[in-house]
Amino acid sequence: MSRKRWACGTLACIGLLILLGLLPCYPTVREITSMSQSANNLKQIGLALRNYHEVYGRLPPAVVCDKDGRALYSWRVLMLPFIELNQLYEQFHLDEPWDSPHNLPLSRETPRCYRSSLGGSGDEVGLTPYQVLIGPGTAFERPGLTFDDFPDGLENTIFVVAAADPVPWAKPVDLAYHPDEPLPRFNDQYSKPVKLVCYNIAWHKGFPACFGDGRYHFIRASTDEQFIRAIITRNGGEPVNVSRLD
Repeated sequence: MSRKRWACGTLACIGLLILLGLLPCYPTVREITSMSQSANNLKQIGLALRNYHEVYGRLPPAVVCDKDGRALYSWRVLMLPFIELNQLYEQFHLDEPWDSPHNLPLSRETPRCYRSSLGGSGDEVGLTPYQVLIGPGTAFERPGLTFDDFPDGLENTIFVVAAADPVPWAKPVDLAYHPDEPLPRFNDQYSKPVKLVCYNIAWHKGFPACFGDGRYHFIRASTDEQFIRAIITRNGGEPVNVSRLD
């Protein structure tokens, strides 16, 4: 048999094995890198939120308002000193909106841990996919919540997720949740390997999330909706086993 025929036959066999699921289909380097970067980003944000709570005795408000109730900027601005960007924080005029003539130029470049791990041009205009959930029972339902307001457990409650639609990182906008409405749109284009049997690996799509205890979890797109709703709320009383996510 000629070398050329042998090579063609080998490639055909490998292709058949992949189609049968007997060999893993590997993701691109970009997918592997984005998963790792997203985990690091969310861990850093989660640690910042916990450190904020340790300093102030409460979680930051999702939206910072002035004395008249006007929305100014996002909780992500308040996190700047806790993600080693105190100099940027001190440049903000904290009594002005995020898009004021002074603050808007500061908002045009996304801080590193707020950047999309999937890449793209969004970073150039100051966008981030990382958002908290606001609405009934969520971790950021109202200002002033403390860790004592999480009867379901911090380890069972989502703090920050990667959303499908990025937003300006300093803008006071996040994912709205309501128990009687469809789930918010998460960015479920991330991939994670799941070993099924020996030499058989499936790459599942899903979205990354940081929980109240600072841990990172990957939530498959196929996860039961009621389970996702249970980990969105901090006080629903549902039995939750987050180890099933891993």
